[in-house]
Amino acid sequence: MMLNTFEENTDHNGDIAPELVSIARLVTYARNSAKDLDLEFSTYCLDLALGSLVEEIRKRGVVDTDHGDEVEYTPSVISGASH
Repeated sequence: MMLNTFEENTDHNGDIAPELVSIARLVTYARNSAKDLDLEFSTYCLDLALGSLVEEIRKRGVVDTDHGDEVEYTPSVISGASH
């Protein structure tokens, strides 16, 4: 029930940027863990998810104030695609 209220408030305010950044951090951790474990397909799927999140974050104009320009999304070698 609380989640529904949160989603309604987020949709109403239109500010989901902090949630997108949090999800991107979680997916980054999962992708790096999968890569360390040599789980190629999982790494590939998480790489695609992260690319999509980064695209959405950039579209919304979110800037990572903690890291500035240091943080750059680099897709996994496994995917062979750039986002």
